[in-house]
Amino acid sequence: MAAQRFQQQHLLKNPLGLLCLFVFFQSIGAVAPVNAQDWQSPDNDTSLAHFPVKLANDLPHLFIPENIAPFAVGTAAAALDGAILDNQNSLAASLNNWSYHSLYDFGNFYGEGWVEVSGALGSWSIGALTNNLRLQEFGRDASESLILATVLVTGLKYAIPRERPDGSNNQSFPSGHTITTFCFAPVVQKYWGWGAGVIAYALGTVTAIARVAGYHHYLSDTIAGATLGIIIGNAVVYTPKDVTVGVGPGQMELTLAFN
Repeated sequence: MAAQRFQQQHLLKNPLGLLCLFVFFQSIGAVAPVNAQDWQSPDNDTSLAHFPVKLANDLPHLFIPENIAPFAVGTAAAALDGAILDNQNSLAASLNNWSYHSLYDFGNFYGEGWVEVSGALGSWSIGALTNNLRLQEFGRDASESLILATVLVTGLKYAIPRERPDGSNNQSFPSGHTITTFCFAPVVQKYWGWGAGVIAYALGTVTAIARVAGYHHYLSDTIAGATLGIIIGNAVVYTPKDVTVGVGPGQMELTLAFN
């Protein structure tokens, strides 16, 4: 018991450990409470033929105001860690002092991608079979976020070659497992509410920690993956804001949609 307390205290005193905890709470903070019953997708065409159209329409949403804060915080944290703390990489050793290897195994499993893909395609298919539009929309949007994440992370891995901590290859940046879990989380939160969202973000955090503990990634790789995942997820479920302007005393109303 004393040894375990020492290990926990050591982690909390470790600057990398504190930064890891910061990333966790920053991710949870990105989950805005939403009444899932009141939200509907602005695009209710869930057909496969319409899917490329929605994907193209959502690309500009990567630059919505809601993504400014996650981008700024995530970029700053990743840059700080990459420039100052990654060379030490002491967080991985600290994490391995904890007896949570089963949790790390689960995190690696959850971030494999096929887990989220199965959930997305399964929801889309079951929703179609049961005529459940909400389930279809969730599956479609989750699938879209995973496709965008895959394209982005693949391009970045080859554009920014970085050797992994274990020396296995030069595809460390950013973490593919982490971007997969975090792009899924905003979609879960938007459709099923803040409770489900917190769980999804927490599972993504476990995956990020597992990737560091296994020497597959530096912490900055996982911070970048989480940041990009949140931005993608927010873009996929973004709802344009309508503003109604009255012209004259009860004569005419003009509704403006801001994308």
